[in-house]
Amino acid sequence: MAALAPTKMLGTRLNFAGSSTYSTAAPKAQKIVSLFDRFKSKPAPKAKPAPVASTAVGIDDELAKWYGPDRRIYLPNGLLDRDEVPEYLNGEVPGDYGYDPFGLGKKPEDFAKYQAFELIHARWAMLGAAGFIIPEALNKYGANCGPEAVWFKTGALLLDGNTLNYFGSSIPINLIVAVAAEVVLVGGAEYYRITNGLDFDDKLHPGGPFDPLGLATDPDQAALLKVKEIKNGRLAMFSMLGFFIQAYVTGQGPYENLCAHLSDPFGNNLLTVISGAAERTPSL
Repeated sequence: MAALAPTKMLGTRLNFAGSSTYSTAAPKAQKIVSLFDRFKSKPAPKAKPAPVASTAVGIDDELAKWYGPDRRIYLPNGLLDRDEVPEYLNGEVPGDYGYDPFGLGKKPEDFAKYQAFELIHARWAMLGAAGFIIPEALNKYGANCGPEAVWFKTGALLLDGNTLNYFGSSIPINLIVAVAAEVVLVGGAEYYRITNGLDFDDKLHPGGPFDPLGLATDPDQAALLKVKEIKNGRLAMFSMLGFFIQAYVTGQGPYENLCAHLSDPFGNNLLTVISGAAERTPSL
């Protein structure tokens, strides 16, 4: 037996006391394993805390919807083959649905340029949409935001040499001051963005002082927030176009149009406006 080395029998390692390999070490207490012990049910491993595991899996699943080769594209499977999506639209940037019918992003430098253009316009559109709706809605419910607080009529007041009025307080801003403020503030912000004057790692999504609530400190959450931002921004750009057309056709602001539609959905809608059945007073 002394010449025998350690061996295995039915999956259980057997150490012989006389083996030359193990004779130098002090004998250790060994557990005798029965032939059928390996088939006995083992105690279930302790599960990790459910909230942590489910959260991690949930974030991974959510990220897979918007990033990578298996992300959502602009047409469902069956109507669009993924092989038809341009190769340069590989799902690395937020909001990439594989849609570029004119091939504007074939060159990497053009891709980065148009991505920046879209995101900046989306952010301005979100601010503009809020500025179109909120003063008009507040004015309708008692807040004194000017004579009518409709976006195009507020601009007309400045053209006529009047000043702004919010919540009953006159703001001494005429057209010249408003234009100068826009040039300085907007132009200055764009200058620092283009030149990266604040030395951000990501000029489009700088974070830091532009994320005072710390919503994007986690990289996965930041990636999801980027998708939400561009989706809402695209919706806002279409909304702004709709506001312009509504103002031209009806002569009213977006909130007034919404109230008219909700009060009589079948009497005030796109079809009745096109057919001329709805009352409208074009004023632009």
